[in-house]
Amino acid sequence: MLEELLKQYWGYPTFRANQRDIILSVLNGNDTLVQLPTGGGKSICYQLPALAKEGVCMVISPLIALMKDQVDNLKKRGISSVAIHSGLSSKEVEVEMQNTLNGKYKLLYLSPERASSQSFKNYLKHINISFLVVDEAHCVSQWGHQFRPEYLKIGELRSHIPNVNIITLTATANHTVKEDIITYLKLKHNFQSFETSFRRSNLNYLVVKDNNYVRKLISILSKIKGSTVVYVNTRKNAKEVSEILNKNNLSASYYHAGLDMKQRESIQSDWINDKKRVIVSTNAFGMGIDKPDVRLVVHYDIPYSPESYYQEAGRAGRDNLKSYCILFLNQDQNFNKNEFPESEQIQHFLNCLYNYHQIAFTSGKGISYKFDLTEFANNFGIAFNDALNCLKVLESMGYLKSEDVNHQDKIKITVNHEDLYKYQVKYPHLDLIIKTLLRSYSGLFDHYIPISVWDLSKELKLSKNQLIDGLKKLSSDGIIDHIKKSSDNTITYLKSRPTKISIDTSIYSQLKNQTAYRKKFMLDYANNTSICREHVLLEYFGELTQESCGNCDICRNLNKNSFSKSKEDLTAAIKKMTLNDKLDIHKIVANFQTNDSQEVITAVKWLMENNYLLKIKNNYTWNTKEKS
Repeated sequence: MLEELLKQYWGYPTFRANQRDIILSVLNGNDTLVQLPTGGGKSICYQLPALAKEGVCMVISPLIALMKDQVDNLKKRGISSVAIHSGLSSKEVEVEMQNTLNGKYKLLYLSPERASSQSFKNYLKHINISFLVVDEAHCVSQWGHQFRPEYLKIGELRSHIPNVNIITLTATANHTVKEDIITYLKLKHNFQSFETSFRRSNLNYLVVKDNNYVRKLISILSKIKGSTVVYVNTRKNAKEVSEILNKNNLSASYYHAGLDMKQRESIQSDWINDKKRVIVSTNAFGMGIDKPDVRLVVHYDIPYSPESYYQEAGRAGRDNLKSYCILFLNQDQNFNKNEFPESEQIQHFLNCLYNYHQIAFTSGKGISYKFDLTEFANNFGIAFNDALNCLKVLESMGYLKSEDVNHQDKIKITVNHEDLYKYQVKYPHLDLIIKTLLRSYSGLFDHYIPISVWDLSKELKLSKNQLIDGLKKLSSDGIIDHIKKSSDNTITYLKSRPTKISIDTSIYSQLKNQTAYRKKFMLDYANNTSICREHVLLEYFGELTQESCGNCDICRNLNKNSFSKSKEDLTAAIKKMTLNDKLDIHKIVANFQTNDSQEVITAVKWLMENNYLLKIKNNYTWNTKEKS
């Protein structure tokens, strides 16, 4: 049955390593902790059992974009699902929660803030929950202690659904993080744990130091073909690097959070569908992006944390084919700058925020406001980067959260089919608009559906204003409910305005030290010249191994150096046995009295690359035309 579902909805004939065992653990009602590497197929581990079990699977996910991507992918597979997030109006939330109560969905995606709210808990007792999922569970530790304390409250949901098991999934969790997951999510003592090595043998980790990184990037892209992601630390770099690549006939787009939602979706789509080869992006291009054939990930600037680096580099080679993860030893100004503001700066910034939104003392908690950081910074004479850093720290300390809630116009038909038909007969000039809406969008009677005013006006051959007038008429007559497009960032205050602002020094120091440690790790990683790069990464995430990867630049250099010590002796011996004969690699190795066959293989490879040996089918012979 499980294999049938896998084939029907995902098109795969067999499960990957551990997937079937994980699914059986979930179906058997066990609490389950899952650690799979990036691209390891975590989503199937809960989405498939959601189909197999009665009720709705409740998924707690950290980012709106990630929830949307998951729901969109599920819908394409014919799996009913919904994401409830801050980008929805109260009317939309009410409709979708009612649809959930009526059993229309198999998967319900929520933020931890929504899941821990009292209003949702009131719904919870009436919903048939099959099991609970915490996706990207490392956020419980990394974010729960910092800017999203609701992550630490997820475990409290168990008192409302005591008989429901929980599955946690992550790709990056060291020992401390796993202990936090077990403790705060209140996993039962007999929980099942599934861990797969962080190691990905198809990835080649390289660090490059060059006087001209732009020239080097162009050179690398000319040698390594295929889809590419170039990560940068600033929006300015994203745009500039992209423009340079295009001038050099390398098809590229840039991506960052400052672009509106329509632009981002278009850029992402072009890259996924191979209309653009390279996407140059800040870390906004993150979780939920799944393109299996990425051959190259370049970090043009040094990332600020090993977690980010591993996640981003891990987007290469998800099809398990050879791919490259290249880090430039390029310390931009932002990296070298102390980006952690002083406590006095933070207090001043927060006070300005309260004044900007006219929040009175002892009020403001739970209230959301439209917010433009650039406009705010200009109004109060604060440098943009300083304002951004203060905002990040305040989020980390649990004072507020900021969100991008770009979304399209949405409509829902509010009458039944019969009344709609009567209206079409009565108002024939609106009939075509109604028919086009019904033809273009499904689910209009049940949900608020995003629509494109621009696309509709083109299809109807109406001006944008004519279409909007038609929608206004339909809305005023009670035929549709029309929620107009918004493209505003919001700030939600998580605490009331205090009479005196004070920063918790212990939390502040902890955050500052953590930031400094992560940056130092990345610098040490980049400057390392002696230890296998995969070793360094694996050790950070708590995985110890004696085996070197053999693929990174460190391992390659060590192999070359070890070979050079005995190069003359090996070369002479191999020349003697292949000068008048053709031998395969096994016979060449067998002629040496050594336990280190890899050394001989390395020598053969070097001799062939340097044209001393010729390979004819599977046999090697000495090139008699080589220069001695």
